[in-house]
This record gives sequence, C-alpha cells and structure tokens, in this order.
Amino acid sequence: MTTRGSSVLGLCTLALLAAIAGCKRDGSNDPSASATTVSSATVEPEAPTAEISKTAKLASIAMQTNIYAAPSDTSKKVGYLRLGAVVARSDKSYGVEGCPGGWYGVAPRGFVCVGKNATLEMDAPILRAANVRPDTSKPLPYSYGFIRAVAPLYLRLPSKEESTQTEFKLAEHLGWWGRKGKDANNADHLGANDAAHELLADAPVQPPSTSLADGILLGGKADVDPPPFWLETGVRKVPNVSGFDVPTASIFANRVRRHTGIAFVGSFGTGPQFDNRRFAVTVDMRLIPVDKIKPEVASPFHGVDLKGDVKLPVAFARPCNPNAKGTPRPCVHTYKDEDGTLKKTTDVLATRGFLQLTGIQRKTKGGRFLEAKGGAWVNAHDVGVAVVPEAWPQAAERGEKWVDVSIEDQTLVLWEGKLPVFATVVSTGQDGMEDPKKTKATPRGTFRIKSKHITATMDSNGRSAQSGGAAPESGESGSPTDDDKHAGSFELRDVPYVQYFQDGYAMHSAYWHDHFGLARSHGCINLAPIDALRVFRFTDPPVPEGWHGTNVDTGKGTSVVIHR
Repeated sequence: MTTRGSSVLGLCTLALLAAIAGCKRDGSNDPSASATTVSSATVEPEAPTAEISKTAKLASIAMQTNIYAAPSDTSKKVGYLRLGAVVARSDKSYGVEGCPGGWYGVAPRGFVCVGKNATLEMDAPILRAANVRPDTSKPLPYSYGFIRAVAPLYLRLPSKEESTQTEFKLAEHLGWWGRKGKDANNADHLGANDAAHELLADAPVQPPSTSLADGILLGGKADVDPPPFWLETGVRKVPNVSGFDVPTASIFANRVRRHTGIAFVGSFGTGPQFDNRRFAVTVDMRLIPVDKIKPEVASPFHGVDLKGDVKLPVAFARPCNPNAKGTPRPCVHTYKDEDGTLKKTTDVLATRGFLQLTGIQRKTKGGRFLEAKGGAWVNAHDVGVAVVPEAWPQAAERGEKWVDVSIEDQTLVLWEGKLPVFATVVSTGQDGMEDPKKTKATPRGTFRIKSKHITATMDSNGRSAQSGGAAPESGESGSPTDDDKHAGSFELRDVPYVQYFQDGYAMHSAYWHDHFGLARSHGCINLAPIDALRVFRFTDPPVPEGWHGTNVDTGKGTSVVIHR
C-alpha cells in the first residue's frame, strides 16, 4: 500500500500487510531455483544454433511459456514468455521430441514448444484478447488495485441474479457503493507513473492520476470502455487461462480475498442486463467488479542520480514512523552551529528530503552529527547515509557494475566500478541485523543476480509464481466470509521488477507502501517503484525484448553487496 495507507481502501488500513510483505527465507519461493536447477542425472541436450526469421513470429497463449536452452524440455529453462507476448522465431522447427507441434528457436536465444502454451497463429482470439503487454517504460507496468471486499473472479459477465447468488451481502455492498462510489475510487495523491519522468527521461508523461477516473486507473482507455469482443454478449469467447481449472459452464474461477493486490489490463462498463456494473480485467483474463477494487498509484518517491556536483556522501531524511505504519510524516529537524554548539532549529526536512553532505562529522552528547552543504547539520540517527566504502569489493576493482546496500542506513547505491551513479533509500528486512535464517532479516554478503522478472507474485506463504501469472491460491478465498481466518496473510500479484539474488531473496518494487528508508520487509529489498525500474535497467543481464523473465548463468549477473 502507499503512504496514505489507512485511507487507501477506504475501509481499513493495510499497514500490517505492508509491514510483513517480503520473501520466505527457506528458498522455496525462488523462481530461479526451480527454473535453473537441472538434475545431476539429466544429460543436457546439445543446443543447435537457430536461425531467426525476419518476419516469422511465435506467441505465448498461456500465462507462462517456458523457453529452453535446447529443443527439449529436459534442458535448462533460460526464461519465459507471458500470455500475449510475441517474439521473432525460426522459420523451421528443430525437432519434435516431446513436442508434436515442433520446437522453434526464438530471439535472442532458446527454444519454445508450439502446442498448448505457444502458437504460430498470430490471429488466435486469445492473442487479440490479451493484447495489453506490461509497459516497461513505466514504474507500474500494469494498472494496480487492492481488493476492498471478497470478490469472485468471474470468467464471464454475471447477470444481476447470478451476482446476488455469488457475492456475499451484495445488496449491502452496492448500497454503500451507491453512496460513496463516486469518490471512493479516486486517487488521492500523485503516484509513481506521475513522477517517473523526473528520474527516467524516457518515462511517458501522463495526465495526473488525481484527475483520472477509476476506469482509466484500472487499465481502461476511457472511463467506461465497452466490453471487449470476447465478452460482448456476456459469454466468454476465449479459454480460461488462469490456472484455476473449472468446468466450461462456470460463472467464475475462484474468489480473491480482501486486501489482495492485483494487476489489471482493462476495465469496461455494462448495461442493464448485467446490472450496469463495471468490471476490471486481470492479467490472467478474469473479471472483478470495479466496485470491489480500490485503484493504487503507488509512491511517487525516487532517489537521485549522482552526476555533476551531486556526489557522495549524501543523506535522506528518514520517515518518522518507527513501526512503519500510517502515513510517513516529516519530523527531522536541522541544527545550527552557534558558537561551537549545535542547536535544533524549527526547520523540518521533508520526508526523505535529500541532503548533500560535506563529509564533516561532529560527536556530542546528543549523538553524531553530519554537516550538509550550506551549513546545516543533522543528527546521523535521523538520516540514511550513502558513503564511499572503506574497502572496495572485487566487482569495483574489476570495473564492473555493482549494487551496494546498507542495512543500518537503509540506502542503496549503484556503482560502475568506483564511480557512484545513483543513490536512494530502501526497505530491507524488518529484523535488521538479526540472523536471516531465523528472523525476517536480509542476508548479508556478496551475491549475484540469479534471475530477473518484469513481474512476479508474492504471498505470505513465501511462494512466488515464476511469471506472476498463475497466482498462488492462498490469496483466493475458499468462502465468501473467510477473511478473519486469514488475518495477517497477504498476496501481492505482479510485483514489478523482481531480481532474485539469493534463495528466496530479491530486490523488487513495492507498490503497497511508502515507508522507504525504514526496515519493514520479510527479508527482500523493497524499492520505490521508480527506483525499482532504475535498478532493473542498471543490472545485467537485461530481460530480452518480449520476454517476461530470464534466468542468469552462474557468475554472470550483476554483483549485489549487502552489509551493515
């Protein structure tokens, strides 16, 4: 959730959910583990060199279409496509072993089996339906929202009677919506996509989120788009690809719990036949009534490029919420040197206010103080500081890119060799310097990026879908009233820009809170969405065009150094 935490849903706060969001510590949720591990008894097939056509295309027709190193599903997985992705392919197939439709080479490497999960037919209805791709020019590659009330994930448009039978206390809910709906789904602050161009030159400039209707905030092109072609009559014309299998005649495919974070690719209105309700389309092509979703635009915060006169050391004023709950508020005072004595002023720095430091320190009975350019002083306890390291890691000595993360300061710096290029604040594991094997702490040491994912799903059981597609069922409510028994659990789908570096630990965007600068995760490194995209673009290797994720050969990923 964003900063405006307690008001975001309009019903109750998600602060507790945000406080525990992160990663499991036993590694069972690490997509790279399942994706790169090959049994010692498996003989890796020899991979031919595929000739890629300038015109021929291959498309994914499943939520996840694996790409293998060789034309065999016994070879290692090098990455995957998501539903609707279209990539260049070879003109010919490279065998049919375990794949009657044939193995085709895809750009820039690897092989895909044509059949259940991939097609050569570019006019397939499911491709027309799934034509919204993640927009990687934006911090939020999809539109996002949080579920405000337990909701069915509809496969087709329900009639008023069907909705009443399916949705718990629907009349009561719609009564509330009739009174409050006009204002309940407005964005109450500018978000990540609004501020992205301040840091990322190629980020699109959009109308302010605060001026957009919820239909647009949930992925529509206009406030009330008409139903898409595959739902024009209310009957579904494309297959269920959600991974939750139900009989063809089913109205819905499971439920989703309150507070679940979900990504959307469209929204539309309906007529009297469907009670004039509006619906949003999830990434896996299911439908949720708009009246049960609160749009989320995420934090507009971002770090600073270090260039010109902006150099280390730098500092960011910490949010003044020790327990990382509620809206972060500014409370960091500056100090003034009066005849050798540092006295607190009435000046208060903005939350995460940026300071360039001189490097001069002073210790007093009140603590350690740092001098900022311009003459002001700050208590070191009140800021997160990014400095030049006392000892260089091997990546720096070799002139490589590397990522530097300080747990005590909650800062992250991107380096090119010994040149710092970017600095920001993050949220690491809530248990600080404790043992990550026993607590919600972030592991310390030197690691390398193991896999990169445009989005991936995370939940309180520590499971991550490799593509973020077939979401873990833990967030999909088994009954319409079971919220209480799931208290403290969460599911956050399509978390953007995920980079695993060790077991189940990753650097990733957090669209559900705005307390960056305070430790709050389960062990992962939470980044503000704009920063997450900046870091994702910086690290190697890049995710190939059209792919949704890539696995990284051992020793080839960018180094990540995490320390006290």
